[in-house]
Amino acid sequence: RSAVAYKFPARRATTSILDMKRQVGRAGVLTPVAELEAVGIGGVTVRNASLHNMDEITRKDIRVGDTVVVERAGDVIPYVVKVIVEKRTGHERKFVMPSSCPVCSAEGAPEQGETAYRCTGLTCQAKLKESLKFFASRGSMDIEGMGEKIIEQMVDTGLVADAGDLYQLTKEKIATLDRMADKSARNLIDAIEKSKTTTLPRFISSLGIRHVGEATAKQLAEHFGDLDHIMDANEEQLQEVRDVGPEVARSLAHFFAQKQNRQVIEKLRKAGVQFPTIIARRTGKFSGQTFVLTGTLTTMTRPEAQKRIEALGGKVSSSVSKQTTYVVAGADPGSKLDKARKLGVQVVDEGAFLRMMG
Repeated sequence: RSAVAYKFPARRATTSILDMKRQVGRAGVLTPVAELEAVGIGGVTVRNASLHNMDEITRKDIRVGDTVVVERAGDVIPYVVKVIVEKRTGHERKFVMPSSCPVCSAEGAPEQGETAYRCTGLTCQAKLKESLKFFASRGSMDIEGMGEKIIEQMVDTGLVADAGDLYQLTKEKIATLDRMADKSARNLIDAIEKSKTTTLPRFISSLGIRHVGEATAKQLAEHFGDLDHIMDANEEQLQEVRDVGPEVARSLAHFFAQKQNRQVIEKLRKAGVQFPTIIARRTGKFSGQTFVLTGTLTTMTRPEAQKRIEALGGKVSSSVSKQTTYVVAGADPGSKLDKARKLGVQVVDEGAFLRMMG
């Protein structure tokens, strides 16, 4: 067991920063990236390293021309560990984050409370390419053979303007792409057709909604049962879902409120993308009831209490709202108890909770 758990020290190397540029992610985040003088780390030639954000650059005082120590986090992702200040010559220059997207020239600015700059362009091709790569990836719609180079060609040539367009492609259109023979085009069309049958959690995850990964998508699917209920839910209703807090609920509500997002989803459905409705498994004496747990329980842990509630058909929420049925208050309850009283939600102690469960 100790041999399995042992972590070798991360491999490091020293190199210099030739330049700094920006990359655009699927959510529009503009990430500063260091272009390095090629260096070998653990058998891999590294030419680029993420600088994360401007706060990180300022904290480490990273400049173009600096000699730096580079490490591969988890033996995978290269990043700058520190600057070797003693090797500075005086010709190094500070990096200033431009106020526009490097691809579409739209304004790029940090959102309130964030350090990351985001492209605000609705038609930014860089964002489109990244979102399509995510949509087609194995953990999402799993379109085998649709790699980075193919997606870039599809966007650059105008074949695809959104995820819905992938399902309008024909073998003849795909065959016009570079290095795409007849057999390869047929295989890709077959993979696109195969991906039409998926699951609701996978489909939700593939949309690339900010803060919504596989686990949250699964919770949303199990809570609401079908996509329409998720799309029509307000922030308060979304927060009833396990592990969905105010920020995630706000992101979901904002995403589904956008007309263009709903149009793409409708286009995907009309193209034949389908996912079975999840039948609610909530039957029992707590069916239709929402509980919030606060304070310390003496007879069981909170996770155990949650399992008991869900086994009896109830739901457990992380926050108190008008839709909450009961707040179970253990020892030293927190602010949730005060909010429950303010909203008039019924509060029960541990003894009453145990009697309710029988």
